[in-house]
Amino acid sequence: MARNFVYNLARESGFSLYDSADLKLAVGECLLNVIKHAYLGKYEYPIFLEILIFDNRMEVRIRDFGVQKNLSEMRGYDLGDYREEGIGLYLVRKLTDHFYVDQSGKGNRLILTKMK
Repeated sequence: MARNFVYNLARESGFSLYDSADLKLAVGECLLNVIKHAYLGKYEYPIFLEILIFDNRMEVRIRDFGVQKNLSEMRGYDLGDYREEGIGLYLVRKLTDHFYVDQSGKGNRLILTKMK
């Protein structure tokens, strides 16, 4: 539901089909990571989504109040290092123009930016 909302909003905001699909995939990967790693596989905890639209970009902020993982462990793997898991953050970084993890408060805040 959230992924499709982001996709449709990007399209309505003037993003290309491909850039909108990139955002949809990146947001989906981040949401799955929040459930799996921050909330330890539990689906009943809240995830907050904030979307900011500017003339030249879209910023998606994903907030959770789960476990904070050591940032050095959140590196994401290169596709050349094949594995069944662990390429999500690699994909997010490739699909967005800017990706930032903020752990300054309780929980985590992921900020994804896609330029037009």
